[in-house]
Amino acid sequence: MPSNTARWVALIAALAGALVWIVLASIPPTPRGADAPPTVFSAVRAMEVVRAVGHEPHVLGSDADARVRAWLIARLRTLGAEVSEQPVPLDPKAAKRLAKWIGRPADGITGTNIIARLPGRDPALPAVAIMAHHDSVEGSPGAADDGIGVATAVEALRAIRAVGKPPERDVLIILTDGEEIGLNGAKAFFDNHPLRRRVGAMVNLDARGAGGRANMFETGRGNGAMMALYADKIARPAANSVSVLVYDRMPNSTDYTPAKARGIPGFNIAPLDRAWTYHSPLSTPDALDPGTLQDMGDQTLGVIRAMAFARDLPAREPDAAFADLMGRWMIVYSAGWGWVVLGLAAALFLLPRRSSGGWSLSLFSRAVPSASTEIGPSLRWGDVAGGVIVTLTFLVHTALLITALNALSGSGHSNYYDRLAAIPRLEVQAWCAIAAMIALLPLMRRLDIKLLAIVPAQAMMWIGLLSGGPLILLVLLAVVAMGLAAILPRDADGPTGSAALLFFIAMITQILAPTAAPFFAWPLLLVAIGAVARGLLPSFTGLAVTALVAAIGLGHIGSMAHFVMLALGAELPPVLVVALLAGLPLLWPLLPERGDWRAAAPLLAIAIGIALWVRFDAMAPSIATYSLSEGAKTK
Repeated sequence: MPSNTARWVALIAALAGALVWIVLASIPPTPRGADAPPTVFSAVRAMEVVRAVGHEPHVLGSDADARVRAWLIARLRTLGAEVSEQPVPLDPKAAKRLAKWIGRPADGITGTNIIARLPGRDPALPAVAIMAHHDSVEGSPGAADDGIGVATAVEALRAIRAVGKPPERDVLIILTDGEEIGLNGAKAFFDNHPLRRRVGAMVNLDARGAGGRANMFETGRGNGAMMALYADKIARPAANSVSVLVYDRMPNSTDYTPAKARGIPGFNIAPLDRAWTYHSPLSTPDALDPGTLQDMGDQTLGVIRAMAFARDLPAREPDAAFADLMGRWMIVYSAGWGWVVLGLAAALFLLPRRSSGGWSLSLFSRAVPSASTEIGPSLRWGDVAGGVIVTLTFLVHTALLITALNALSGSGHSNYYDRLAAIPRLEVQAWCAIAAMIALLPLMRRLDIKLLAIVPAQAMMWIGLLSGGPLILLVLLAVVAMGLAAILPRDADGPTGSAALLFFIAMITQILAPTAAPFFAWPLLLVAIGAVARGLLPSFTGLAVTALVAAIGLGHIGSMAHFVMLALGAELPPVLVVALLAGLPLLWPLLPERGDWRAAAPLLAIAIGIALWVRFDAMAPSIATYSLSEGAKTK
């Protein structure tokens, strides 16, 4: 058995490797300059469009929006496109919101879509389209939302035309109006425009931030062939099928929503980092990371050019399971192949391994005395069940702690846009809480006094409730946490129990939502590789392999968790516990045998300090100016 010192070294090495993975996966590409070849996307060239579109607020119907349209129409015509405009009527709900923004009735105000067409060789073929919206919210220049999308569309069209020969099919640029007040422009185009029936595939571009990777977070249904195309043509992918599945079940909508409802295949791409720019008066061209613009452009141009110059568009195929690795590679496969991944993991777990008591299964690799039924020479069923209980206890307590800290930081009291500005601090807060709980993990099954075991859950629940946190969620988590603490076993194998729980969750996910299964199945496969290495290789080598696969797995999980935090963390940071469920079996074999409250205490103190900082600091200057007048919650 490796010494505690060896475990510490392996643990630190694994965490350092995972951190490098997360950083590399989160950094956008270097922006290309104005001297880049004409057929490639250049962020520097595209920034000219961002500056023209995003230097002042330009709400639908405003003089500023008319100036933006005139500039865009002129630019698109210089690129050889046929340009037309489409009136956009406002529904009553949109007119009411616009009236509130501009301070007068919106009767008679209409929006205007811009539709540009670059003719292809065969007008009978379905067209491909790039869509973005040119309007901003009241009070925001909209350089990010959606200046980045408009600039990407225009620069991509320029690069396609620079090829020097016409594409096989028409390329459409659809710049909608009224997205910010209810998708009015997109609805008008797909309800009434003559070209709507010609759109065979599309890319929609939007933004909920101004930095980081441009994430491809939504596809049309039957995305198997489309994702194969994306994987083949994109050098720096940023996509996973989990986010696609989750977004499909959320009430959110973009301009792609009306198109998707009509069965049009496509991709939806948006950045999430620098979330403080969302609808912000500070969303200026200077606030936009040119690398993020380059990232969005590379992905958009890659797939649109591939489809524009192909004779056939990708066929509709069953939804694929997919994810990028470190933002450099993409794995895509039919969701049914997830059973092969699970089968391979199971086969590795069932490989025999040598131990002091003879031979046993690789998964069951630790000797823990117990009177329960034996599985092999080194482990028993009671130990596995006990490990599952310890894992569940840890996960529920961690979810409760994160929820309580989120309440302490002001969740339920804050302006939504102020919470977006606090996301970097809230993410550090959540990870400090998780690290503190991990430091305490080995202590859990040594709590002899059951009354003492339920005190932490009670304390966290009341902190959350008194801070204005969600009543039902806090009480439910506390009750479950106390119930599990009351039955904590003295004899348990935590690493094995956590792996068994992950295997069960991966199988259930493969059955119910197979495109989400890679989130659990890929780490499970790495856990199995680590278990085999510890069972068949010398002690030091086995530990080194375990650290290596942990670095890979935790890096992959951590980069996806960062994306989830940017998307949901301001309101629902306990979702990080799902990532912890996937990563814990990789981490546990590296943890020292005994927990240490002295390591947990400062981490917890930092998390509490951040929560209080967020709660009591001044309102962020980046908040949307309309948010207070519309009755948003304030600090």
